[in-house]
Amino acid sequence: MTEAEPSFDRFFDSMESLADTLSESLQSQVTIEDSNHHVIGYSSHQTESDPARISTIIGKKVPSTVIIGLRKKGVMHELESSTHPIRIPAVMEVGLGPRLAMCIKHQQEILGYIWVVDRGNLTEGHAERIVEKAAGIAGRYLLKQRGWKTKQEKTFEDFFWKLLTSHYESEPRIRQEAEAGAILLPERYYIGVLESRRPVDENFLQKFRRVMATYTGQRLLFQTAEQNRLIILFSFMFPVVEGTGRLSSFLHKLLGELGQSEGGKLTAGCSPEYREYASAAEAYREALQILEMKKLLPYHTRELLLYEEIGFWAYLPAILEQKRSRPRRSLLLYPLKEHDREHKSDLLKTLAVYLSLDGNLKESAAFLHIHTNTLMYRLNRITEITGRSLKETDYRTSIYLDLLTEETAQVNLWFQEAAGSKE
Repeated sequence: MTEAEPSFDRFFDSMESLADTLSESLQSQVTIEDSNHHVIGYSSHQTESDPARISTIIGKKVPSTVIIGLRKKGVMHELESSTHPIRIPAVMEVGLGPRLAMCIKHQQEILGYIWVVDRGNLTEGHAERIVEKAAGIAGRYLLKQRGWKTKQEKTFEDFFWKLLTSHYESEPRIRQEAEAGAILLPERYYIGVLESRRPVDENFLQKFRRVMATYTGQRLLFQTAEQNRLIILFSFMFPVVEGTGRLSSFLHKLLGELGQSEGGKLTAGCSPEYREYASAAEAYREALQILEMKKLLPYHTRELLLYEEIGFWAYLPAILEQKRSRPRRSLLLYPLKEHDREHKSDLLKTLAVYLSLDGNLKESAAFLHIHTNTLMYRLNRITEITGRSLKETDYRTSIYLDLLTEETAQVNLWFQEAAGSKE
């Protein structure tokens, strides 16, 4: 007896009706999702459902724990790499029973997913054929939706760039245009800029969206790409009451997960929290300033992400600009540079390392590959040559700033060599 196949040569008014048709044919529960794992169609429960499906339907989205678990197991990679349905064994750590699943694609772009619960009743070959036909219809539906979404995204992106470039003359005007464009502005927001060494392409954006979809409690409102930078405006659904800890943790995790696919070549800067959208351009500049400092002194600012934690680094560009307009070099550094030139010593490097490592003798000596007694001798020589003590706060601060702003390239080279030797 040949199993009957449903006709897909008809109009489906929703993904719910497609899921029901597929479910009736295979006598199994079906879920259809978009590329961000939001549920766009599911069949009614026929028998029992496993925890993953129940929580997905209740929340209208696949829980982040399920997606993360499947990615760690390599299931999502296998599914997204295949052009045909695949059989997935149970992953009970995330409450997922056996599935027959297919990734819905248009060319190389992921549009969504179809999941069919496998209770051992899916005939091999027949079930795959049915799912593949359903995926074709779902793909056309999602492409049509994408066309509408693209127009909406264009509206959002235009509005975002106007915010970033101070286009609006007042806060009320911003609110008025947001309301006209059906844009719901959160009460508080941050602007972040992610920077890659490669241009931001569609592949990067898809990975970014997938990673962002796994974070609960966070809302991404705007995103736009400019060459190798991705600019985002986001908020937390609940107020951040524990200072910058939650924001810093979120950004570090985002960079960590995205960096795995980018070879770790990602960095970021983020503004403080704002309420007024007329301040968006300022927030954008603050995020960019973090990136500028990370380029200027990569080692020293390697942990810097938040403008709220920028400290004295915010004033370095102004100091650099002032120094460029003056031909005279630092009188504080001069005697040490002359001593190093005449005696082929390393007092300037010793001072740069000692100050950069917060005056920690043990760490500084290890960094320089010398004994702590040798380091103490060099520090004493610096005091003798300059006639100034590093215990003097004004001298210590002044000479450190002179090192960072007048010997920037050399300081970077010293710390780059040390970082390279540890790899």
